[in-house]
Amino acid sequence: MRASKEPATGPSNYPPPVYSVAEDRRSVPPAGVFWWLGSTILLGALLGAAWWLLAPTGRLFGDPSSADQWLLRDLTLAGLELAAGIAVGTVVALRLTLPAAVARILAAVGGSVLGSLLALGVGEGLAYVLGPHGQDGLPGSDFLLHSYGALAIWPAVAAIIIFVTALIGLARRPT
Repeated sequence: MRASKEPATGPSNYPPPVYSVAEDRRSVPPAGVFWWLGSTILLGALLGAAWWLLAPTGRLFGDPSSADQWLLRDLTLAGLELAAGIAVGTVVALRLTLPAAVARILAAVGGSVLGSLLALGVGEGLAYVLGPHGQDGLPGSDFLLHSYGALAIWPAVAAIIIFVTALIGLARRPT
């Protein structure tokens, strides 16, 4: 029988885990940044499909030849982007005290910009492929966004919510 070189009590546990080196909590793992980018970009694709379905002159209802409904089409995307901006901004603002807040903020706001552009592309692309199609002699009747300022709503609202939350947090800190 061979004698084991390990003591009978098992392997050494010195130093105890309490005295081990602390992990670096200032950085965020790359998976976290990719998650924020990916989730906001995916949300943009969902918003584009919802815009195409829910907007007047879109897939479900409305008359593309009626100029009264073209503004409502743009306002529908603006409203969807406002809701997305509030959601993303609130989720990020609730996590400001966690490590690597700056990377999370940059990924969420940058992903919101890309998601907003993707929402435009998906909505207009679905209308181009699946309809409805506007009238040939009537400019503006195609399912297109006429007010490109609506694309800035989502990232701007998310950034404003995060900024105001950070200011309130700084104001409440004891000096």
